[in-house]
Amino acid sequence: MTRETSERPALVEAILRRRRDSRDRRLHFVGLDGSAEHVTLGEFLDQALALAASLRAHGLRSGDVVAVRGANTLPYSRAVVASLLAGLTTLPLVSLLGDADVEQVLALSGARLLLSERSGPKRPLTEHLAALASGGSPAVALLGDGASVPGRIRLPAAAQPWAADRFPAAQPAAAFLLYTSGTTGVPKGVLHGYDSIMAEVHDWSTTTDLADGGHVLQPFPLGHIAGLDGLLVSVCLGRDLTMISAWDAAVVADALEAYGATASGSTPFYASTLFDEFDRRGTTRTSLATLQSGGGVVGSQLVRRAERYGIRMARAYGSTEHPSATACRSFESLAERADTDGRPTGGTEVRIVDESGTDVPEGVSGEVLLRGPEQFLGYLDAGTESVSAGGWFHTGDLGRLSDGRLTITGRKKDIIIRGGENISVLEVEHILVGCPGVADAAVVGAPDERYGERVHAYVVRAAGGPAVDLETVRAHFAATGVARHKTPEWVGEVDELPRNALGKIQRHLLNFIST
Repeated sequence: MTRETSERPALVEAILRRRRDSRDRRLHFVGLDGSAEHVTLGEFLDQALALAASLRAHGLRSGDVVAVRGANTLPYSRAVVASLLAGLTTLPLVSLLGDADVEQVLALSGARLLLSERSGPKRPLTEHLAALASGGSPAVALLGDGASVPGRIRLPAAAQPWAADRFPAAQPAAAFLLYTSGTTGVPKGVLHGYDSIMAEVHDWSTTTDLADGGHVLQPFPLGHIAGLDGLLVSVCLGRDLTMISAWDAAVVADALEAYGATASGSTPFYASTLFDEFDRRGTTRTSLATLQSGGGVVGSQLVRRAERYGIRMARAYGSTEHPSATACRSFESLAERADTDGRPTGGTEVRIVDESGTDVPEGVSGEVLLRGPEQFLGYLDAGTESVSAGGWFHTGDLGRLSDGRLTITGRKKDIIIRGGENISVLEVEHILVGCPGVADAAVVGAPDERYGERVHAYVVRAAGGPAVDLETVRAHFAATGVARHKTPEWVGEVDELPRNALGKIQRHLLNFIST
């Protein structure tokens, strides 16, 4: 039975409305070699609807998880939107994940299908991953090209677009499943509903000055909530879009000159390397007018540096679980944008509490609690373990409120954020202990202006074992198949690790040593 348009989720309805009235909007998908694919928004959505029909014809139904793997390309972006329109739970994967990471996430999510590009700038589809279907689950289908790959399937052609005039009667509770590193070393599956994602689209477009128009530059991997933000702002609100397949500052600078994007998000690494590229070129003005930055420690000096290029950069704070919590706005003073993480946005409420859960006075640091329309539904297989009575999400981050503005001061949980990527300290330590010559290990995040943080490792050599150096550790991590950004970038030997009476490593006693 066909459902009425008014019964569709607002997120889906917004996309279908843009198919009708924003056909002149342009989407540019830029590769690392400078090549680009161009489509109108109308063409893009027509193609997405056709793929949505094929997914349904394959037998996928509401509640089924579809994983999508690749770089920020036209086929990958189209598949993400198609899965959403087909009423499936979409799991976009970061392209730099290694085979071991992908297999773990596929197993945890129970994905029915893996849609993957055959090749990409970061991680090509290996024969190992492509042959997963021979084991029964998930099936593997290719995006973009028809190269022969063992174990893959071909999606059936669909007679007509799926979601142009109907939507599954049984809507899945979750529109997206996003994985983020947990403090136990096991990735957490964050479930977002249609309403929370739609709230984030409107909030992100407002804080980046895209609510009333403009052109989106989207540099984040689509496996991140920030990456989905840029894509969905374009397809839901009808904005021009420039998507970069993977981060390269020179390619981004070229794309800004060619297509004229006006607003973007960034990590500290993205911003600093882009500014370095501007300096190499002698660029003093760019089409980019506003730049919102988060995903790590955003130094005030970086925000001030942006002024040289006519960019009003602003700090922001959020997480996969609650994407946009606070943000500075471009019209605010430089001091406000550089030295704080802004005011609550989009109906978000913020509390700062002590260890007992009691609210602390203004200006005093404590754990940041959030509540609002963008909040996630819960963790896959773990529910809302981090949400307390009253619906408050315990972020594990430390911060203080002053005059209604939030400033993040640290983290309770053992996570390193390098270039916008969450890295579990415990996961890295577990891998390190398996390295030849290592008896014990501790990992800390060393402050870094470019990446936000770098992974520094302290190791205790095994009795009679070989010396442990950076090259040995790098080779060991490469052999495990985990993502490269998890590999320590500095290794130092110590006689013993500082521990408390319960045996827990006291990481704050480990001094950072510059290299």
